[in-house]
Amino acid sequence: MKWIQGAAIAALFSLAAFFITCFWVRFPYILVEVNEPNFQCKIDQNFFQLSWMHSVEKTQWEERYLLNNDHFILTDTQFVSFGAGTPDQGTVARQGDGNIQMQINRKMKELNWVISHRMQGKIKVDAQTWNIYQDFPDYSTVQISIKKDSLWKKRGLNDCL
Repeated sequence: MKWIQGAAIAALFSLAAFFITCFWVRFPYILVEVNEPNFQCKIDQNFFQLSWMHSVEKTQWEERYLLNNDHFILTDTQFVSFGAGTPDQGTVARQGDGNIQMQINRKMKELNWVISHRMQGKIKVDAQTWNIYQDFPDYSTVQISIKKDSLWKKRGLNDCL
């Protein structure tokens, strides 16, 4: 009889821990918002990559970001040559394919990005790529920020990829 009572207490404790985790504990995630047409989705990984075509040079540009508590870290950027938009601080390394990679490690609270069909903006996570420029009108503003919500609220958002 005592083991039944112990099992019941353990089950109640587990159930209470489950509800606390689902409703009160707040977990960070990456929120992607597009103002027109009021679109939101989430990235559940701790990292992502932005890539686009440079407007002047017509070459690919890539930036990698890491979620770190309440801010992003722009870890590195990769491009073909120095020009408009090139970070002014960082360690430069050339790769065998001719690209330049810069270690940046800059903290950022949020990202505001304007997309268009010409710049071909993409968000990459792991092996998945979202051609975000194809899904919204030219010159749509994309805001990428960090949110903290309970598992219950977070599950209500669609995954971006």
